[in-house]
Amino acid sequence: MKLYDLIWLIPILPLAGAVFNGLVTNRLGLSKRVAHTVAILGSGSAWLLGWGAVWQWATQLGIHHTHVVKLYDWVLGGHLRTLSGRVADITIGLSFQLDALSAVMLLFVTFVGFLIHVYSIGYMHGETDAGYARYFAYLNLFMFSMLVL
Repeated sequence: MKLYDLIWLIPILPLAGAVFNGLVTNRLGLSKRVAHTVAILGSGSAWLLGWGAVWQWATQLGIHHTHVVKLYDWVLGGHLRTLSGRVADITIGLSFQLDALSAVMLLFVTFVGFLIHVYSIGYMHGETDAGYARYFAYLNLFMFSMLVL
């Protein structure tokens, strides 16, 4: 199993935690333990999957190889005539890229994001259950946004 082919799943894990905490935990008034467990699982599993993907990519493909996982074509355009007279097709795809810079940023964002989640459990202990769940939903949503960047 090639974990570096699953890099699209890394930002989806915190997003799933954000959706669950925002729509289920917050609306149903579930306990604080449920809210931070879901958030920790989303960010922690993104961190672990990120480490595994970067490790496999670096050892199997090498750090000088750029690995692109294309999910689908987002915008299909027509033909574009360049100044030199050549015709080029315009296609914008939704894809994730793993190279040396994105690997460093992936490891940094997931690790620091996970530590912030763990720290926030104690920091937010006096908050109401709904506010607690909303905070962790926003925190996971922020981590999703940083990982997509």
